[in-house]
Amino acid sequence: MKPFVFELEDVLSIRKFEQDQAQIELGKAVSEETKIQNDLETIANQNVAAKQQLKGQTDFSLIAQGEQYFQFLKLQQEHLLEELAQAKIVTDAKREVFKKAMQKVQSLEKLKEEQKKIYAKEEDKENEDIVDEVMSAKMSRINKKVHQ
Repeated sequence: MKPFVFELEDVLSIRKFEQDQAQIELGKAVSEETKIQNDLETIANQNVAAKQQLKGQTDFSLIAQGEQYFQFLKLQQEHLLEELAQAKIVTDAKREVFKKAMQKVQSLEKLKEEQKKIYAKEEDKENEDIVDEVMSAKMSRINKKVHQ
C-alpha cells in the first residue's frame, strides 16, 4: 500500500515557517521591552546613588548640580516610560500575530492527524480484506481436495 501523504503538507510547512518568523519577531519585541525595563532600573539605581552622595552635603553648588542631575534622570525616565508603553503595544501586536500563526499550524496538524488515523484504519481494513481473501482461497482449495 502507498505511504500516507498529507495533501496540505506544503501549506503546513509555510504555516510553520510563518509561526517561526512570528516567534522571532515576538522575541525581538520582548527583548526590546526588557532592555527598556533594565534601563529604567539603571536610572532608579543612579537616582538612589546620587541621593546617597548628596546626603549631608552643605555645598550649595553641589546641591544645585545634584538637582540638575535629578531633573536629567527624571526626563530620561519619562522618555523611557513612553518608549516602554510603545514597546508594550508592539509586543502585544506581535504576540497576537504569533498566537494566530500558532492556531493555523495547530489546526493543520490536527487535520493531518485525523487524516492519518483514517488512513491507518483504511490500511488495516485493506490488510484484513487481503487476509480474508487468502484464507478464503486456502479454504476453497482445501474443500476441493476434500471433495475429490
